[in-house]
Amino acid sequence: MKVGILGGGKWGQALARLVLAAGNEPLIGWRDEKPPHFLPNTRKPAEVPDFAELLLVATSAAYVREGIRLAQPGPHNRVVVAGRGLDPVSGAWLTDAVLQECDTLRVGALAGPAPVQEILDGGLCAGVVASRFDEVRAMTTEALHSSRYRCYGSPDLVGVQLAGAAMPVLATLLGLATSLRGAGVGVHGMVLARGFAETLRLGKAIGADSLTFTGLAGMGDLVAAQARPGQPHFDAGVALAAGKLDAAGAALPRALLSLAKLHRVELPLTQALVAIYDGLSPLDAVMKLMARGASEEH
Repeated sequence: MKVGILGGGKWGQALARLVLAAGNEPLIGWRDEKPPHFLPNTRKPAEVPDFAELLLVATSAAYVREGIRLAQPGPHNRVVVAGRGLDPVSGAWLTDAVLQECDTLRVGALAGPAPVQEILDGGLCAGVVASRFDEVRAMTTEALHSSRYRCYGSPDLVGVQLAGAAMPVLATLLGLATSLRGAGVGVHGMVLARGFAETLRLGKAIGADSLTFTGLAGMGDLVAAQARPGQPHFDAGVALAAGKLDAAGAALPRALLSLAKLHRVELPLTQALVAIYDGLSPLDAVMKLMARGASEEH
């Protein structure tokens, strides 16, 4: 099976290695990154849709639209977004951004606990591909499933995409909370449980399957994102606790807040994280959260 990959960074290269491990033939289309070493590639992304019916989009959320514009998949292509988050321009799901930018008709999303460096180092992992179309799930599974990577299917496209966007935010919150002076395992447990509850509330409001968040795209991804030092989103929270502010990190929680506002759902922890990016001290943010009125857990 031939599989096209848009994006020549580490994630694109990791996906290409999984495609090879599954006995398939990848082609990476790249533009501004360094050329992928030892992997089939082209600097002309427009060649990729003719090479393969299935395309995996391995760019960051901010570059999904640009990657699709460069490649211009057609109706014969099935496009699976392997990035995280929401479209930073419109706040739309990334699969919707794909549909808006090209003539493809069938899309999907890939998520789950698959750390890039572990894949490049030959580690084992798993993921879930979501699509409303059986054939998209089947093709992606055929493209990636092997003894190195277990690929599961799901029809819950919005749920998997929400989980893919929310788990990095929750990992950042956990890195922040557990790095504050005086914080202990109680704080870790509280942020984990209540942050997960926020995601479930928003998922219910948008019609997602709650079981999606207990699976690979949700809990599985979150465990991987904060299991050990060196995970980027958890480490971003650690840096925030130390007063090191990277404004770019606010984009994803802001997008989630906008989505929640649209559906009239409260996300207190996510809102506190955005307030910290806006200049509120982490300690003051925690005190404001602790001062909220009591309520029923569910």
